[in-house]
Amino acid sequence: MTNPSTVLTGQLRPIEHCSECGAGFVCGYVAGLPECWCASQPLLPARRIVPNQHCLCPACLQKRRIAAQETSQAPD
Repeated sequence: MTNPSTVLTGQLRPIEHCSECGAGFVCGYVAGLPECWCASQPLLPARRIVPNQHCLCPACLQKRRIAAQETSQAPD
């Protein structure tokens, strides 16, 4: 199994590509870790999930989360 510290120090090469921007990033599950970095992130609202879209990189997931917050706070 992969040592989690190698993910944090960048010793693992990107093994996934973001569905939104194409950036490479490490998915802990694919790397053989017991958990991925995204598992500790808040869930996106269902309306922000795109059907048939795979994982997002940390930056795109954050952008989508911010957009969801802005949408939910907008007046009706």
